[in-house]
Amino acid sequence: MATAGLLAARGVYGCIVVLSLLLAVEDHPPPPFETALTLVATLTGIVAAETFASLIGQEAERGRPPTWSERRRTAAEQFLAFSAVILPALFFVLAGFGLFAERLAFTLSRSATLILLFLYCCAARGLSGRTRTNAVLTGFVVGAFGVGLANFKSLTHG
Repeated sequence: MATAGLLAARGVYGCIVVLSLLLAVEDHPPPPFETALTLVATLTGIVAAETFASLIGQEAERGRPPTWSERRRTAAEQFLAFSAVILPALFFVLAGFGLFAERLAFTLSRSATLILLFLYCCAARGLSGRTRTNAVLTGFVVGAFGVGLANFKSLTHG
């Protein structure tokens, strides 16, 4: 089983991918359902590729194909990266059904992704033996960097 730190790192990775996708489509967004599909399909492809690469690496390292149990465990570990897309996709599906504006879906998606990024970073720092204060400060720094990136993009393209 992967270490908790590696799992947190996969969550951070998923959040970074989702935030990057949100920033890439925000200026000229496709319809909400298409945005949700783009987010899910992109992260699914990335997670599937990473899972496949990890299994190939395990086979080379062990000198044998992974067992079904090892394959299931690897896929489950990779799911943490995919988990970062669940709330953003849900927000766009709800916007697609007209429950709220697409602009709000972007705001909620960015906010949820930044909060999740903050939590994963805090967890990773805490697992590394840092104090809670250090872990929380790191989470805020990373969150602030994400907000700064989003704001910079809106200034340069908005």
